[in-house]
Amino acid sequence: MQASTSGPLAVKKKLVIMGKSGAGKTSMRLLIFSNYTANDTRRLGATIDVEHSTVQFMGDLNLNIWDCGGQHKYLDNYLNEQKENIFGNVEVLIYVFDLETTNKDSEYVLYDECLHSLATYSRDAKVYCLVHKMDKIPDPEKKAQTVELYRQALAKRSDLFKPEVFGTSIWDYTLYHAWSQIVYKLVPNMVTIENHLNNFRRLTEASEVVLFEQATFLVVCSASADPAAGLDKYMNVSQSIKAYRYTCNQVQLPFSSIEMRNKNYSLFVEPFTKSTFILVITTDTDIEPAVTKANIREARKHFVKLAD
Repeated sequence: MQASTSGPLAVKKKLVIMGKSGAGKTSMRLLIFSNYTANDTRRLGATIDVEHSTVQFMGDLNLNIWDCGGQHKYLDNYLNEQKENIFGNVEVLIYVFDLETTNKDSEYVLYDECLHSLATYSRDAKVYCLVHKMDKIPDPEKKAQTVELYRQALAKRSDLFKPEVFGTSIWDYTLYHAWSQIVYKLVPNMVTIENHLNNFRRLTEASEVVLFEQATFLVVCSASADPAAGLDKYMNVSQSIKAYRYTCNQVQLPFSSIEMRNKNYSLFVEPFTKSTFILVITTDTDIEPAVTKANIREARKHFVKLAD
């Protein structure tokens, strides 16, 4: 993870992760931001009070993450003595619901209390709800139904906040999908970056282009010639590349880039700017790989001004 910056242009966003003890809050944070694997998280103990971490995500964007322990004594303290400290100046509240809870009503009561405090001190905050441990439900249709039931229930619990709800698991791409959507809305100049990425795709005649944040490999944005292209496959790529890079680190081999070619397409994953990697896929067999790599080098000079 890149060290945080504190220059005059730095933008700091406070993210509060809340939920009951054992929901998986710290596991997901370490998986995304500290290069833990899902297996690594098995050895984690309960979070004591609040764990603070500030990480540089892209350029001058610093994520100030407050991972709040979920034991009853801490929750009571957050919602009483520390209320303004915890819920003041919050950009994003991420509430993690434990799918394995035996008392869903008490989960909703705690969620309501958090939203009440958030409304008092950070009315403009965005709220995301992660229904976690979805791997416990093997049937895809049942998973979708479960998330939808949570979505309907949560939509009725607040007039001020309109939470986005995701089903997540540390064992598949869904966690990357949720967190990519969260940070997407925090990058200050995202619309400009997206427009330039679309222009790059058109000018180079690439089929698909994806921008990843270099430390987390979360998807920043993407551009595709297919309007129906979904993000799910990019999240799978994100998870796979991060796992591959982890393996390289374990055997002390540097991870630099990936290049794959067959009769149907050419795929390139290259370092792009200081804070990003780029994925470029071309399906036109007349485009030489050397040309694509040269285009990436040329575009890098321009995107440095946008993403770093």
